[in-house]
Order: sequence, then C-alpha cells, then structure tokens
Amino acid sequence: MTQINIKWGREKKSFTFNDRSLPDIRLGELRKSCHDWSKVPLGGLTLIYGGATMKDDNAPLSCFGIKPNGQITMMGTRPTKADISTLTTHGDPEEYALIVKIQQSLQSTLDLVAEHFPRYESAVQSYISSASSSPQQQPHGRQEPPPTRKQLQDAHMLLSETLMKSLLVFDGVVCKQDFEVARATRREAVKETQKFLDSVDDMNARVKECDRQLKLQQQQQQQR
Repeated sequence: MTQINIKWGREKKSFTFNDRSLPDIRLGELRKSCHDWSKVPLGGLTLIYGGATMKDDNAPLSCFGIKPNGQITMMGTRPTKADISTLTTHGDPEEYALIVKIQQSLQSTLDLVAEHFPRYESAVQSYISSASSSPQQQPHGRQEPPPTRKQLQDAHMLLSETLMKSLLVFDGVVCKQDFEVARATRREAVKETQKFLDSVDDMNARVKECDRQLKLQQQQQQQR
C-alpha cells in the first residue's frame, strides 16, 4: 500500500493506492485523483515535490524521488461557474484552465520585458551614438559611459531567451478544436511575444552593423 500526501493551500488530502508501489503509479493518475478531489481543471493543475515541478503524466512517481510520507504541493485554482461561463467558449473548465495558463505566462513575460526592454533600447542607442561619434564630437564633463559590448550581449540574451521560452510555452498549450477562446488567446499571446522578439533582434542587428562599420573604418584608416 502506498500513501501520497497532497497539500493545496490550507487543505490537505491523502491518497491511498492499495497493493501498489511508487513505480506502479503514474503521475497522470495522481493528477486525475487531485482533479477529482479539488475540481481544479487538469490543464491548470500542477504538482511540485522538492521544489521541482512534476512533469510527464506517463512517468512513474518513483522517478521524482518521492520519499515515504513525503508531501507534494498542489498548485491550481478552482474556477467558479461565473468565471467558466464568462471566459470560455462553451463553459468547459479545461478551456478556462488553458486560458488562465496562457494569460499568466504572457503577463509574466510582459512584466520582465517592461523592466528590461527600455534599458536595452537605451543602451543600444547609447552604444551606437558613442561608436559613431569622433572624440571631438563627444560631450565633455561627467557623462554616463556607454555600455560595453558584453553588457549588450547579456541584455540581448536575457530578453531573447525569455521571449523564446514563452513562445515554447504557448506552442505547448494544446487547445481542442472547439476551444475557440483559448485558441484566440494563444494566437494573441504569440503575436505579442513575437513582436517584442522581433524588436529585440532588430536592435541586436543594429549593434552588429555598427560594429561592422566601425571595423571597416578602422581598416581604412590603417591603409592610409
């Protein structure tokens, strides 16, 4: 007999699997039991053990390193009938869970973009202006030094990787054909994320072109 302890907010639940050990119990089976108990849609139900998210419904529980009497944390929100009716196409709670997942992922991405995108844009402008100005044209006095090439590379990588990960998350959200609202929400999230990714890549291309022009000028000066 195997007992699995689940903690969901202030609520706790123990599931007992008679005559079965952890290698015989699939994650998907445990998630289904949690869904039946909590009424949290499977699409928005996440299990966490030891600080790591448990993924792959076909994986046996033994592969997650669960110890006897160990406690698994469940994350997810039980939607109200009003929420489901208002946000979904036909009142399906699973579609609601997908919509919330997409919206939360997009908001997390936009929060990071709002913090780092303006800094990167300003740094790119400063770098290009500094590189294209002669020493005589550069302002005197105490000025903020232009960013280094490595600082620009790090900023570009942070934004680019974050946006790419978000696109992968959206790509991994599987919506049924009749989940029209969820599908539309995913399309808009992809469109919004791709717009920022294109802008970030465009600025990176401008920096590379600036470097190319600067190198060309230096070669021409050496040949004189």
